[in-house]
Amino acid sequence: MKMTKIVTLAAAVIVTARVGMAQETVHVWSDPNQWWTEHWTTAPAATPKFTASELSLDAFGSFLAPERKFADIFETNIRKGKWGGGLGVNYFVTREIGIGVDANVPDNGGNFIDSVSGSLIARLPWEGPGLAPYIFGGGGRRTDPVWEWTGHAGLGLEWRMNPVTGIFFDTRYIWADKTTDQILFRGGLRFVF
Repeated sequence: MKMTKIVTLAAAVIVTARVGMAQETVHVWSDPNQWWTEHWTTAPAATPKFTASELSLDAFGSFLAPERKFADIFETNIRKGKWGGGLGVNYFVTREIGIGVDANVPDNGGNFIDSVSGSLIARLPWEGPGLAPYIFGGGGRRTDPVWEWTGHAGLGLEWRMNPVTGIFFDTRYIWADKTTDQILFRGGLRFVF
């Protein structure tokens, strides 16, 4: 009985702390004007930049290069790849664990959207400087040059200047079902809602 009371009290403290932390960050649905203004300011040191229940939109530039095999990863030539861009959406259930979906649009003259991928993301937020290194992996579907399934694994780094705006860079190795493997580099802005 005593252990049940301790566990209940601990759970209540954690939930209360989470609610208090979540209210410090202004989301677009609670105050759109303040949310937009916060993109262009730096946050006080006490304001958490990474929170649970975080929804974000990525807008990125990308470079996609073919790879013969994983062992040749450091022989990538910038002249043999394709530049492009894309959009992504991420949702973090906790400060550290989230899921993401992104679509890449390289400049290769083929389909408008060449690939859509889903990822499980694990990050390690470091509040002081606003940095969060992360690893991710998942799978997706490529539509150009052929329809095929893909799998990927990668790593990245995000820097948050405030709770609603971040800059990120990541890279992933993509294993293809039917065609050549690829390596994808992305860099862009992350807007937290």
